[in-house]
Amino acid sequence: SVFLIISTLVVFQQLNYIQNKDLGFSKDQVLLINELGALGSKTKAFKEQIANMGFVESATLSNYYPTPSWRSDTSFFEEGSRDQESAIQMQEWDVDTDYLKTMEMELVAGRDFNSAYASDSTAIIINEATLPILNVTAEEALGMRISEEMDQENPAYYTIIGVVKDFHYRTLRTNIGALGMHLNSNAQNMAVRMSGGNYANNIAAIENTWNTMAPGQPFDYRFMDEAFNTTYEAEQKLSQIFFIFTMLSIFIACLGLFGLAAFNAEKRTKEIGVRKVLGATVSQISYRLTVDFLKLVGVAILISLPIGWFVMNKWLEDFSYRIEIGVGVFLLAAVLAIIVAILTVSYQSIKAAIVNPVKSLRSE
Repeated sequence: SVFLIISTLVVFQQLNYIQNKDLGFSKDQVLLINELGALGSKTKAFKEQIANMGFVESATLSNYYPTPSWRSDTSFFEEGSRDQESAIQMQEWDVDTDYLKTMEMELVAGRDFNSAYASDSTAIIINEATLPILNVTAEEALGMRISEEMDQENPAYYTIIGVVKDFHYRTLRTNIGALGMHLNSNAQNMAVRMSGGNYANNIAAIENTWNTMAPGQPFDYRFMDEAFNTTYEAEQKLSQIFFIFTMLSIFIACLGLFGLAAFNAEKRTKEIGVRKVLGATVSQISYRLTVDFLKLVGVAILISLPIGWFVMNKWLEDFSYRIEIGVGVFLLAAVLAIIVAILTVSYQSIKAAIVNPVKSLRSE
């Protein structure tokens, strides 16, 4: 029971950490619309109509969302470097000028994309995780050029114009990797940040526009926070399983302690009677009977704590971003176990202590 209490507390704490961790972007109130290919050449017009709706803060076209999913890396090379060993493995995302604004991402150096600059068609924004690979600071990275065309005689280069604060586009089980974003308005997905209001009405308004521009085509959407939470369904189910088994094990342990306390009280009937005749109070007798069981509970706690620490640390090793198991977890588990034991045993102890000593001695 103590081990399961520890496990449940750790799983709940890790899930709470995941839910509240700063991801580097805001996932709330963002509607994701997929499969924009059905719009054909009307994709940009669709985005403009949605962006002009009163309840929409901003909208962006991209090929990827910052939600955990599998994506392959692309090899990039610094200007002047042509050998494979110097390749920079990084994510390559197609976005538009409103991506950082819609996702509420923060720049640590440089500037965002700007449609007023024609040169931004060959600009790229990298994340902080790319900096150690380039062996430069955020400010030093600005103006550097990288290319994915190592085999070309005259490769096309992207110029780094900004560095975005690291954001979690993978699960928290994995470290943030190198990433670069450049402009491509032909991306087939759209994210819409809403300012609030009645979401059902908001979605209906967007869907009406979709049906007008892509009649007969399915409107595929979901909220970003739902997509994020789906990634951790296994952990959520695990927490539920641990909770159920913890409650079950505590119940079984209580039954065992209750029966053992009853047996022990009956076995010590004569001793209890003698102590009462000699002047022992009900509280003194109850204390003595309860302490004997608490010693056993203490041994169980001492055995369970290191096992719980070892097993749950092994489980947490699957996460690159994780909690540290603090002393509070073990103290809480121990206190809960002691309280449950006291409540269970006290009934039988008090029941035995209040029996008339004459009756107890006569039965012997």
